[in-house]
Amino acid sequence: MVRNYLDKYCVLLNKDIYEEYTPYGLLVDFRFYLPKLKSEILTNCLEFEIDKKIEYLNLVSNEVSNLIIEDWKNISVVNKWLTMFETSFDNIINSNLNKEAINVYLDADYAQFEEEDDDIIKRRQIFDFQLDFFNVFKNYFIADIVNFCNSTKSDFTKKKDVKTTINKPFKDEYLIAFKKAITDERQIKETCFDLVYESIIHYVPYLENEVMENLLLLNTDKKDDYLNFAIDTLKKTEFSDCDENTISKWLEKYNSPISEFPHFKNEELKHWLNRYYNGYADDPKDYDFILDIQIDFYCYAAGLEAQKMITFLESKKSNAVNKTQLQEETTEKIKWIGKPSQLGFIIGKLAELGYIDAPQRINGETNFTQFAKQVKNTFDVETTESTLSKYLNLESEKGSETVRKFDENGFDIPHIKQIS
Repeated sequence: MVRNYLDKYCVLLNKDIYEEYTPYGLLVDFRFYLPKLKSEILTNCLEFEIDKKIEYLNLVSNEVSNLIIEDWKNISVVNKWLTMFETSFDNIINSNLNKEAINVYLDADYAQFEEEDDDIIKRRQIFDFQLDFFNVFKNYFIADIVNFCNSTKSDFTKKKDVKTTINKPFKDEYLIAFKKAITDERQIKETCFDLVYESIIHYVPYLENEVMENLLLLNTDKKDDYLNFAIDTLKKTEFSDCDENTISKWLEKYNSPISEFPHFKNEELKHWLNRYYNGYADDPKDYDFILDIQIDFYCYAAGLEAQKMITFLESKKSNAVNKTQLQEETTEKIKWIGKPSQLGFIIGKLAELGYIDAPQRINGETNFTQFAKQVKNTFDVETTESTLSKYLNLESEKGSETVRKFDENGFDIPHIKQIS
């Protein structure tokens, strides 16, 4: 049983105000650790039978409940402050407060705060204000974990009482939300790439939690069916196979390595990825340029996160399924002794001339990423799928260079229609 994030969570709950955190700093860390702790709880539950699952959930619930601060148990304690700043507690918990007036005081350093006549909150009030929020935040996140444990425990208790399988559809709220986030490139027109990417990765821990919860509740013989469904759902999204090639021209233009994604060091590239499509018209041409570069990066990001989630789902499959996949992967391949560029050209040319049915994207164009994967699974060749995909694309820079060498040496194969 792992309790890495439970320990970190309890450390936060034991912090005293000003020991290390402002109220806002505490809130940020709770937001970070909450989904990770839930995932850890669900993962631990997988190790136990139903009775032990319930016992473990009670243990977690009791451990955090013992840290409740009674005088701040009711959120109404901060109502006077919420009224003063014309905001709500839900807004503080769920929103980005960087531009909110209340954040000046939630994140203020009490020791250095200077009292001025026109301050909304005088120095003597700052301590009361921050102490109220500091302790209310703690109680709120204690309650969140207790409710989560009770809800999960309730599912197990029902399953135990009726002594039958839970006959209800698996949860797919976050699968649907994640799918929408990686398939709606139109978001770029309403905001900018940086914010759209944040919205994609926002759903990742919640979807992982949803997957773990479904695996806990589904019968053993249904778990792989569910995982295959989720994997198939993501594989069918339009950009799931987009890779580095999608943004290679921009990386070359701004001399930036893919390893820096998404936090590039090139200031000009950072500038364009952070620009809003609407309302940025220093030059009318900027509209097309912003849309072009940001949609390319969106497609790459959507493909990247889809593949990461598919890998996560694959890792949760049963040993029997993984063993079968391993056997398939270890099937003997054809040893290629030429250069990778030559293999790419020959297979790419055969596809171009109609001898090979290469995989295609929804728009009818060849899907070179999937094509490279198929070739790599057939031939034992020392190269990466990413590099091979460039050689298979005879119109790419790498591909055209090999085409020229073969043409200079008289290489020629007739189109399949000429000899059929």
